[in-house]
Parts: sequence; structure tokens; C-alpha cells
Amino acid sequence: MNDFPFKTSYWFDSQIATSPSLSGAQFADVAVVGGGFAGLSAVQHLKSSNPNLSVALVEAKHIGFGASGRNAGWVLSLPPVHWLLDDFDDPQRLGDIRWTSQFCRDNIVQLGRLVANEAIDCAWTPSRHLLAARNLLEVAALRWIMERYEAIGQHCEFFEKEKMTQLVGYPAIAGMAYEFVSIQPYRLARGLRQRCLDQDVRIYENTPIKTIRSTSQGVQLIAADGATLTAQKVILATNAYTKSLMLDVEIPATSTQHTYMLATEPLEPDMLDRISQTRTPFGDPAFSFYIGRIYENRLIFNGIDRASQVTPEDDRHLPSFIKLHKEMLRRFPFLESVSLAGAWGGAVQQTTSDAPIVQRSKSNPNIILNIGYGGGSGVGMALLSGQLTTGLVLERGPIDNDAQRLRTLLANSRFPKMGPVRAAFGVLRKMVFG
Repeated sequence: MNDFPFKTSYWFDSQIATSPSLSGAQFADVAVVGGGFAGLSAVQHLKSSNPNLSVALVEAKHIGFGASGRNAGWVLSLPPVHWLLDDFDDPQRLGDIRWTSQFCRDNIVQLGRLVANEAIDCAWTPSRHLLAARNLLEVAALRWIMERYEAIGQHCEFFEKEKMTQLVGYPAIAGMAYEFVSIQPYRLARGLRQRCLDQDVRIYENTPIKTIRSTSQGVQLIAADGATLTAQKVILATNAYTKSLMLDVEIPATSTQHTYMLATEPLEPDMLDRISQTRTPFGDPAFSFYIGRIYENRLIFNGIDRASQVTPEDDRHLPSFIKLHKEMLRRFPFLESVSLAGAWGGAVQQTTSDAPIVQRSKSNPNIILNIGYGGGSGVGMALLSGQLTTGLVLERGPIDNDAQRLRTLLANSRFPKMGPVRAAFGVLRKMVFG
């Protein structure tokens, strides 16, 4: 298949109302650059902590335009995924990871309450994600992963082959499920946008910032058309788009990957049953990771494919969509004749440790970095990040010990060099001894 119905995002509304763009010379106590989940979380926590602060959020396109409005709609209560490769025989390290996992779960519960209280129509649905094993090696991998998940406090369930036929419609000999929340991500971003407006946050959309520089008056944002916004503190929540900015501060090294997604036309109940009788979101623990979910009687299917330059050409990279479509049909060949309703892509920023970067810039402490939300836990971590950035902005007031602890853990995070070896031996042990 070479003819895909490309969209910026399947999740977007056909008509998107936006706030006025930045004009003239404006001032604020705090400015946040980036209108995704990380930026929205930052401004909400700031205003909740100090309603008298003048806070402005600047977005190049519209709220939720980037990865926050293009993801698959998975909110995982996991710590950075690479941490699962760490040394769990170290009681201190295991305790830190367990604590982080609980911190993430607690924050997602709180966010769910906010969604309910604010009546945000984002299809917030507590569910479980099924990892399906198609061979004995993947079964061993699942047993090892499940052991790790349970060690950090995640509730998991293992399924034998007999049960798998109800859970997923492609050949699988075992499976493991863990808890997560599914959402319509763009609607969540829009709901959080409205809450920001209700909190008197100034939102400037359709305002691409080109330059950020230090001045005698504070940190100045300069838009592409010359408009300026000067603030005492600036939070960069630009994620994959950070490299497009002209900055006078150093940004830690990151990589950028591109995700690709497909949405089918609505499917008949019998075809949905062939995908999953229980409508359980699924994935498989292969080296090339693919996941899927049913949403409004459609199959949403996606995977990460390649490094990204964060360009429109990346969003419509035809070989990636051809590969993704083939993987979908390899699992569900009966979808061969089904038309697609949407094909879209998006860039995500990844750190080597899988942990986001939440810290003051070393060269200018008035610029706070809140970036690096890629990987399996990216959406969940971004949505809680406002609690972490607030303490870096507000220099007075009570200290949030939990936020301080998590910032320290993230800052000290390193990819565990022995992690792949630990995983390989763990999986091998499961193959031999079960």
C-alpha cells in the first residue's frame, strides 16, 4: 500500500480554535515555551501554588500540536523504562524505583480526579495493557519483565495460551497484562488548556519562538515576527522541537525518534472480535515494538521506526508507513481489505537514560529545562512534571520533598551499562527454569 490518508493527527478536531498570537512587547513573571502536556502541567502547578503569579504559555502552533496530540493515548504509571534494567539486588536502588513508580501512580490517580471534576471529555479509561508472546523466547522475556514490574509495585497478571485467544487475535502462546489508562490525548490537552485559561494563564498560540536570550530585564523570548515576551523565569517544555530554538544556554545531549500511527475505518463487531474479544490494548515484546488499541470501533496501530529531523517530511515518511501497515497485516491479515481513516507521525525526544531532563540550566538558572519526554513512560511523566518544575521556579515557600527527591533521581539517572546483560541472563534463566 502506497496511498495513505495523511493527517497532522487523527485525534485533532476538524476546526481548532486558538488564542491570539503574541504581539508587541509583553512581560510576565514566568513564561513557558511549549503547549504540550509538559508545558500545560507546568503552568497549572505554578498557578495552583501561587495564583498571583503572572504566567504566560507560548505555543508555536496550537495546544497539543506536538507529541502530546499525536501519541497513541497511553498513560503509563511507570518510572523511566530503562530503570527496569537496573540492579534490583541493591536495596537502595530498588527502593528508589519502587517509590518513583508509586509517585507516578499517585499522580495519575490525581489527574484522573481532575479530569472527572473538570468534566474533560477525553475518554479517560483505566484499563490494562497486554504484552503478547508469540514464541518461547518472548514468553521468557515476559516472565522476566513481569518479575521486574511486580518488584516495583505494579499489579500484573500472566495468561496462558488458552486465555490469549480471547485477548488478542494473532497467534500468541502467553501474555502479561499491567495497569494503565487510555485517553483521547488531544482532547485531554484541550481540556487542560481550558483549565489554564480559567486560572488566568495567558496563552499565545501560533507563535513560533526563534530566539531566547538573557537581558538586563530578564529572559527574553523573540518570536519569528519580532514580538517579544520577557519573563523573570522561563520553562522550556519544547521536547523534540528544542533544537529549532536559538539559545544562549547548553542543552544536554538527546536523540529524536519518530512514531508512526494508523487508524482504520470503523470495524464491524465480528472483525473487532477477531482483533480482541475483550477489546484489550495490546503489544508484543519484540525488538521492533508495535502496539494497538480499539478506539470508537477502529484499530489504532503504531510503532517507533526511525531517527527524526522533526520535519513535515518525517511525518509523512512513506517507507515507515508501508512498514507499519505490513506489520499490522502480519498480525491481522483479515484487515487487508479495510480502508484507513488516518495516517500520522510525530517526533519524540529521548535521553540515553530514558529519564526526562528537569533542571535549571547550568549557564542560566532562570531558564528551566523540562524536556526529554520520550519512551514508554513519556506521557505519564510529562503530565506530572509541573510538580517538579514549580519548585525550580518558586524560590520561596514550603519545599516539596517528593518533587525534590524525584528531580534528584532523574538528574542522577544513567543507562545501566550492565542492564542488557542482566536482561539477557534473566530471560535465559526463565527459559531454562521457568
